[in-house]
Order: sequence, then C-alpha cells, then structure tokens
Amino acid sequence: VIRSSNGFLINPKKNWNHEFLKKVRWDNLYFFKDSLKEIKISCVQVLHQIGCPYAKKKESWYIDYPQFLDPKKRARVDVMGCSFCDVATDKGFYGTLPVECVLSQIECIPEDENGRKIPFEIINENPIPYLLKILEATEEKRLNLSQINLTLRADWFVKNFENMIEVLEKAKNKGIKIMTASIGFESFDDEILLNLHKGVDVNTNIKCIKMLRQLKEKYPYNFFYSREDGAIHGFIHPTPWDNERTKANIQKRIFVYGLFKDILPHNSTPLIIHHASSLGDWIRGIETCEKVIFPRKANIIEWWNLKDV
Repeated sequence: VIRSSNGFLINPKKNWNHEFLKKVRWDNLYFFKDSLKEIKISCVQVLHQIGCPYAKKKESWYIDYPQFLDPKKRARVDVMGCSFCDVATDKGFYGTLPVECVLSQIECIPEDENGRKIPFEIINENPIPYLLKILEATEEKRLNLSQINLTLRADWFVKNFENMIEVLEKAKNKGIKIMTASIGFESFDDEILLNLHKGVDVNTNIKCIKMLRQLKEKYPYNFFYSREDGAIHGFIHPTPWDNERTKANIQKRIFVYGLFKDILPHNSTPLIIHHASSLGDWIRGIETCEKVIFPRKANIIEWWNLKDV
C-alpha cells in the first residue's frame, strides 16, 4: 500500500499487462428478454492500440466563440487530440500492443460457415503501417480472415497510401476484404476544422477521398469505403461556428466532389460537447467570462441552448 504525505491512498502508475489482453471469449454473451438468449456475433473488435497518437501532445489552442455569441472573440484552451474528443483527454495515448498479442486475439475470433474468421475491426487510429505484417503473420498461423474494418484519420490514410496498395495486393491474393469503415473528415471548411483541432485541412480530406475512389477502381472486390458498403464517415454539422461563409464552402465542396454519392452519411452528427473534452473546458471558460450558461444534459453541454445567468 502506498500513501501520500497527507495519508491518502495512491494507485501507482502501472503499464498495461498484455497477458490480460490476449484472450477473448465470444461464445458466452447473452441478453435477457423473457428468457436468456445467446447473442449472435457477426463482427468483433481486436485491440491493437490504446488511445490515439494524435493525443500524445498537449498544446495551447485558440477556439472561436460561438457565432451567435460573439463571432469576433476567441478563447484559449489546452487541447490533446481533436477538441471534441473526450477519449483523447481522458486516455491520451498509451501505445501499440505487440503483434503477438493481436494474433492471439484474432485466434479467438469465431469462424463463419466457410471456416473464415468473421469480420473484425482493428482498434488502431493509424493501422495501415501494421496491416501487412498482421496479414503475413495470420497467413503463417493459417488463420483465414474474411474482412478487416479500419477506423482512421484522413491524413494518415494519405500518408500511408503506398502501404495501403501493398496491403490490398496481399488481401487480393488471399480473398480478404479491407473496409475503411470510418474516416474522421468531420468538416469541409478549414475554419471549422481549425476549431475542431483536427490537424488536417480540406485539401487533405479531398485528397483522401480521391485516393479512396482510386483504390476502389483498382480493387473492386477487396476494397470497400462507401456509404453503400456500410461505412459511416465523420461529418459534424451543425457546429457553434457555422455562418454563411462556412455553409457556402461546405455546400460547394459537397457539390463539386460529389460527396453525397459515396462519402457523406445519410445524416450528419451535430457537434456534441462532452464534459471531459477540451471543448468542455472551452465552453465553461466562456460561461465564466461572459456570465452566461449552457444547460447540461447527462454528460454533454448543450451549446445551442444559451441562457443568461
């Protein structure tokens, strides 16, 4: 037992123990409705990375006031990762698990009627540099994969485009599907992307989309990325920073690049401000300075509902 100088118990910092992350049972999941019923598993998750590399660095950032409050003011706040992300603030970035640990988890995945592992999402915000090694290792262990789903950032997809081609060549030979199930584009206006502290600009988002379409043409049976394929890409709207200029920019890019065809979800997601996110600090600071209040509902702050103190 470790105690501080004033007598409080201290939980010492301890690294993740890989031994507890190797095995998963998928055959003992049930729900109760009148009687106990087994849950049929069709897609699972494999943990490879804990937290997000983009959240490694804390920096001071200026975020605009909401347009309806004062479009000329900005507030300074510390950010880790995207400003709206409570996971980045809460967890930061621990690191990447060894490939052996990932393989052990894949071995636990149930098989379909053809003897292939059912589809799985690999939990890694920057998975492409590791995929080829994982595919080679599963081949060595004679693990037959069916589909790998990826969640990642647009800039990391662009940066690793050549690696992605290598992965798809390997996947093509093995009959494995690769789907970019979710890419966090979030917006197609640079002003809003800055306030979201995304670390990307509109040009990067558009470049990523062009690359996605290019890969689909080259690997039509192994690469999937579109809304029709089941992908749900990030598109945050409305936001507190919407104005006529940002709306016009977004609408223009949606039309010019045909984003409704394959990229945009059926419904956008309004900006949600969680208490633990950097935007939570931002809006609480505004409340203090401007003597206003935004109502709380569960674990979110209703930025659209301004009230006087």
